[in-house]
Amino acid sequence: MSSIPSILEETSRSLVSNVTETPKTPAYLCLAIAGGGGHAISALASTPGASAILLEGTVAYDRRSMQTYVGGQELSKHKFVSKESAALLARAAVRRAMQYRHALRDYPHCIGLGVTSALITCKERPGRGSFGYICATRADGCQWSCRVGFAPQLRNRIEEDQLMGQLALKAVEQLQRMGKAEITKNDERDIIEDVSFVDNNLSDEAFAAAERILAGVTDAVLLLPNEDKSSFIAMTDPILPSSSLVFPGSFNPPHDGHMTLANVAADSFSENETTPVFMELSLTNADKPSLDPRSVSQRAQKFLELDNLPTQCGLLLTSAPLFSQKVKALTSFMTPAIDANDKKLGFIIGTDTMRRILDPKYYENSVENMLGAVREMGRVGVRFVVGGRLEQGKNIAKPVFVSGHEELEELPKDVQAMFSIVSEEQFRVDISSSEIRREAAVATDPDK
Repeated sequence: MSSIPSILEETSRSLVSNVTETPKTPAYLCLAIAGGGGHAISALASTPGASAILLEGTVAYDRRSMQTYVGGQELSKHKFVSKESAALLARAAVRRAMQYRHALRDYPHCIGLGVTSALITCKERPGRGSFGYICATRADGCQWSCRVGFAPQLRNRIEEDQLMGQLALKAVEQLQRMGKAEITKNDERDIIEDVSFVDNNLSDEAFAAAERILAGVTDAVLLLPNEDKSSFIAMTDPILPSSSLVFPGSFNPPHDGHMTLANVAADSFSENETTPVFMELSLTNADKPSLDPRSVSQRAQKFLELDNLPTQCGLLLTSAPLFSQKVKALTSFMTPAIDANDKKLGFIIGTDTMRRILDPKYYENSVENMLGAVREMGRVGVRFVVGGRLEQGKNIAKPVFVSGHEELEELPKDVQAMFSIVSEEQFRVDISSSEIRREAAVATDPDK
């Protein structure tokens, strides 16, 4: 039986070196320990180079503390020491890890570690040795978990806590190595069982995400392009950094005009860093049937075929067809801002959408109600970046480029300040998805 402190330190050093020596496979870790295993945090924090991987360590020792960490309603369904509670802790921890990273490229490498256990205590537990559950979850959905049982009357409390911490760090290594890392028992009388590794990456993440949303399993799914932009990766949670931009649309299909406006808007929205841009596609519609998952998958693939995606870009699938629903849902996904002035959620919209937002007929024909609703959005950090468009149709003699300035002129100054108009010099692309669809239809059937 090896010295427990030494194997704890060795595991911690190995975990750090795996990250520091292979920069192409980073890891950003938040730990949540309930019960025993807290030595994992101190061991990792005292390892040179730990800042490359460690974001946060939390010991939620009291049940109420644990409930606060995971969100009490879910935890109330399970025992304090259980596989389900460890998974909930890991899921909450990976959410926190994502919130601490502003770069979307870091999201798939965020890891949450959840540990819940019942170790030696001053209270007697006849016939029951110490045991616990460990779960490591990555933001791309991969997960490694196990149940641990310690031989009774073999160790003191500190030793059990150290050993639980060592096995917890080993779980992270297992996750990084796709469940193929070696894991050994400190004593043959110990138990490591119910070992599970789940590789949640699917061949068509957009299709699967659409099915989940339409089935009511979740309200939103965030998809991020993989490194070579050949496919999407679904995140466990739709986390939006503060000062993000959301571009709502049907994207049928997405085209260079969408991306050009998105890039111009991103450049203007934040001067200090690259603004994340999320293309938001609602699968449900107030006036039309819901989108078919196959159609969602096809539109998602079209995004990946475009050459000018914003530097930080994601596809956000939702079930929020109305603008009020979008604001409510998306603000709840935002990372808390360190500086209150940084809490901004920008929407990229066209002049047609701006007109609808400012049209009193959608507010019981009341200008006062309209202004109140728009100001309420402003209070939660909503701003708008407006791109002009060429208006043409049967009732328009000559196509006219509409910038949006006229619609704002009569509004109060505080409401005007919520809208940033992109000038015609900055953005004008006279193409539309409907035109692309018509051209594609003619190419397929010239008689149309």
